[in-house]
Amino acid sequence: MMLYLSVLLLLGFPQVHDKQTVSFVEEYIEFRLDGSEFTVNGLYVFVNNANAASSTNIFYPFPVAVSAIDSVFIFDNSAGKFLEFSKGKNGVNFNLQVPSRDTLKLNIFYRQKDIKDSVRYILTTTRYWGKPLVEALYTFELRKSRKINSFSYDPDRASVSGDWIKYSWRKQHFMPDRDFIAVLADQ
Repeated sequence: MMLYLSVLLLLGFPQVHDKQTVSFVEEYIEFRLDGSEFTVNGLYVFVNNANAASSTNIFYPFPVAVSAIDSVFIFDNSAGKFLEFSKGKNGVNFNLQVPSRDTLKLNIFYRQKDIKDSVRYILTTTRYWGKPLVEALYTFELRKSRKINSFSYDPDRASVSGDWIKYSWRKQHFMPDRDFIAVLADQ
């Protein structure tokens, strides 16, 4: 059975749909596979161009039960504090508050163990924000002893440092048409 690890960042599905004042404009995601442990460490940038602060409930789902996720944290880099979240069966909910005429940067990290043959990160939710990301940077790092059969997006570059290979992607005005998937070779 192919295991998928996805972050369906329903930053694309804010639960306030009328007069949405917050825009999701950039993401910088570091994926790391070490043995059978996969981590996602993302920086997400939001802008509020309105004259009033905006508060939006966000659902951040996982493709597996939350109990299969080893650890999760959500940190508001702009305010310098961890955000509280509630766990559901397949994801977490939190409140996103962006001051008027300001930018908010969130760091979301999670780890899943027991990865077998693929990992997945859902990119296509960007469309729910109604416009492409201004910029998106992705890196995928794994030990040289672990091989990749394929990526759903061809990397822009690959580099080697010690025992690690790092693949990189840079996208501008990016409206994804498919998810990020890395299919791993048998060990």
